[in-house]
Amino acid sequence: MRPTDKPKTEIPAALRSQDSAFLEKNTRRRKQLSRWFYVVCIMVALISVAILALLIASIVYQGQSRLSTDLLTRSHSELDIERSGMLPSILGSLAVCMVCAAAALPLGIGTAVFLEEFQPTSRFLRWWHGFIQINISNLAGVPSIVYGLLGLTVFVYMFNVFGKITVNEYSGWELMGATHSYQVLTLDPKIAVKIPTDSADVQRIRMTGPGYVLGPNNEWMQIEIWDPKSGDPRPRDPSKRRRTVKLGQAGSLQTEKAWYYFRLPFDKSFLAAGLTLALVILPIIIIASQEALRAVSPSLREASLGLGATRWQTVKNICLPAAIPGIMTGAILAMGRAIGEAAPILVVLGSLVAKSTGPKHLMDNAVTMPVLIYEWAGRPEPEFQELAAAAIIVLLVILLAFNSIAIYLRHRVQSDSNV
Repeated sequence: MRPTDKPKTEIPAALRSQDSAFLEKNTRRRKQLSRWFYVVCIMVALISVAILALLIASIVYQGQSRLSTDLLTRSHSELDIERSGMLPSILGSLAVCMVCAAAALPLGIGTAVFLEEFQPTSRFLRWWHGFIQINISNLAGVPSIVYGLLGLTVFVYMFNVFGKITVNEYSGWELMGATHSYQVLTLDPKIAVKIPTDSADVQRIRMTGPGYVLGPNNEWMQIEIWDPKSGDPRPRDPSKRRRTVKLGQAGSLQTEKAWYYFRLPFDKSFLAAGLTLALVILPIIIIASQEALRAVSPSLREASLGLGATRWQTVKNICLPAAIPGIMTGAILAMGRAIGEAAPILVVLGSLVAKSTGPKHLMDNAVTMPVLIYEWAGRPEPEFQELAAAAIIVLLVILLAFNSIAIYLRHRVQSDSNV
């Protein structure tokens, strides 16, 4: 042994056995804690499933007697409660969710691609990028009622920029799809003629002279005026009565709206409700899409850029196809939340449930399933309580059906991309 070498000290056998016993004891303790943690997780999961099963069983027991064709084919009725249905609310929820998906999905996915794939290099833009990212994360936890108030201000009233909305008065700008006319009754009370007008400022007019009007079948016809003070007898011929109007007869403004009727502001329409729900789910879609894009292997991007592809070509042909399953998962979760939201709809559309049809045009009001369930559940009549439980079952079935379709499409896209 050289003089500079230090002598090796051996660990006594007693210390080695003591360390071995300590390690063995520590291992047993960690395994025991792991088993206890596993048992606790299983118990929490079973309790959650049991509570969910109990709630579903209670709802099914309470609402099974109301599951009939009337529930799916009829509308809400105060007089015939037994035959009330939810068809307008189903159509309204589908219309609102279509607007919500059309607005939120492209905007959310595009924002996620910009924030994740096109990160800036300058100091100011990096700060701005981080500021936007933090606010998106914070918006995901904002209560939905706040979004309802935001939608009421932005979409329903549009800050009153186009004029204050008042009852039975037109304000704002009508851009397309509206035909205005004054409806006037003839001497035959069953026949009404229409006088077309380009303005909706005057709500009522009075007939002062003859002229050309539109008949019941939208054909042009000439009307005559009968003045009771002139001494002329009231016409008795039925054909002449249909073409004669009493002098001073009032005509009220009527508006025929096509399905593409569009105006500003949106007022209490399903379009405003869908855009409000888009604000609710937008942070969820952005965050989920960002996580899906982060999961794409950096080597794929580097290989694409190394072959001469631009940044956009890499995103379009490599990153987005690989991230589609994760993006669709986020979209499924977001739309599942949107279809069950009631608070923003109550703020934007109100609690109107007495509607016999679905939306007829873009600016039409709508009833949604959560609002209808909320209204039925708050009624004192036991029939409405049962109808609310049956409506919850229908809502769950529709939600599960849409989620199943979306999950199938996600797996189909994922299997195609793997091939």
